[in-house]
Amino acid sequence: MAKSKMSDYRSLYKLTKRLGTVVGVWPYESPSILYLLVPYIPMTIHLIISLLIFSWVREKFPNIGLVSKGLSISTSFVTTILKIASMKINHKELTELHRHLHPYFGKLLKDSKLSNIVLKDVDMFKLVSWSLTICVATCLGSYILLPLSFVIKASVHHIEVAKYPLIYPCNYPWKITSNEIVYQLHFVFETCSGLAMFFVSTSVDILFPFYVFQMIAQFREISYDITHIKNDDENNDNYNKVIEKCVVQYERLMRCRDILEKIWGPIILFSVTTNAIVLCTVLFQISKMKSVTIVQGSLLVAYVGLKLGQTFIYAWSGSCLIEESEVYRDAVYAANWYGKKRLMTSIVMLLTQRPLSLTACNFSVVSVKIFITFLNTAVSYFFLLQTLDDKD
Repeated sequence: MAKSKMSDYRSLYKLTKRLGTVVGVWPYESPSILYLLVPYIPMTIHLIISLLIFSWVREKFPNIGLVSKGLSISTSFVTTILKIASMKINHKELTELHRHLHPYFGKLLKDSKLSNIVLKDVDMFKLVSWSLTICVATCLGSYILLPLSFVIKASVHHIEVAKYPLIYPCNYPWKITSNEIVYQLHFVFETCSGLAMFFVSTSVDILFPFYVFQMIAQFREISYDITHIKNDDENNDNYNKVIEKCVVQYERLMRCRDILEKIWGPIILFSVTTNAIVLCTVLFQISKMKSVTIVQGSLLVAYVGLKLGQTFIYAWSGSCLIEESEVYRDAVYAANWYGKKRLMTSIVMLLTQRPLSLTACNFSVVSVKIFITFLNTAVSYFFLLQTLDDKD
């Protein structure tokens, strides 16, 4: 069992590190100048694509269906720009967060008594991270396959096409002819933007629960230490060391919480808001479709799953941290402190600390409740779009 959990953690760590390294968001201690410049490449590509899609949306503005389609795609690119910007602006804090959590987690894994405790539920974090990664890959892959399948079908059956379809609804400032080289260059550019979105979205989204999991591990360590204070510890200074360790470690976790809020707070708030709008527009598009092909169906299912998964992974991680913080408070209360006057004072001070929770820009607590609010908002927007469309 221990080997299986260790394997799950290594798989999660490798996935997070590799995805983050590709787009330059993994917090290396001494990164090269070239590595520091890597995030600006996807940021520039996504900025160009966003402007081109917004231009297309402005052109199609009277049509609610086309406008909703364009906005749902463009908001995804804007979100990735925000993710990269937040990671770059707070690079120093991100490195500090990594320095507080990752090396210490490695020490906990070397302790035979604590390794099984800190690796509890690692399979769930691995499952959620891999599921989101696969969902993003399926969604972007379906976007690329739609026009690609059309081109292949036209070439096989020798069908003359006046204008080949591209991946995204973009309004380029120049005319795209049926020339193969011109079309291929535009197709490659949009494919690169999709690949960049894949790496940015997955790396930033799964890095959040990765650090939350390491914070939870520290909570489990101090919970274990304080519940294993022996009866004869009042005659020595051992229990004082345990209390001091709990206070110092809780203070460190509060600092980690603050860094997480600073980096991911704007990302979570923007993602929850825009994902609700995007989800309702996708549902609106589905309600207007008379027939759906296999590729279109897989694209829609993957896209809906992507938006649900992106919101759920943040909400679920926040709830896990709150729950583990409350478990720690219960462990403090259940410690062997009754009848020990010197220990009772310290225990009371520990119990006055509030459970650790994450907030998105001081607007809302990041928990499963925010996910439920997201679903309610999406359904409300969907009925609003239907009402507006019926009036038109």
